Amino acid sequence: MELKSRAAACALLLLLLVLSPAGGGIVAAEARVCTGKSQHHSFPCVSDRLCTRNCVNEGGGWTAGYCRWRVCTCQKAC
Repeated sequence: MELKSRAAACALLLLLLVLSPAGGGIVAAEARVCTGKSQHHSFPCVSDRLCTRNCVNEGGGWTAGYCRWRVCTCQKAC
């Protein structure tokens, strides 16, 4: 009888691991991200924070920015 209860406990634990979010259960989909070069940031980019500020102030729905190879690159959800 103890063998059946141990097997049932192992099966329940395995089921919980499979259905947990980290174990491969249902995963939320992420939105696609569009990028583009900043139109107003003409000098070499050295600060992600300053780049983000410029992108947001630029308009066009940009929500973030980052420096990539000294160029300010803006991001938004597509």
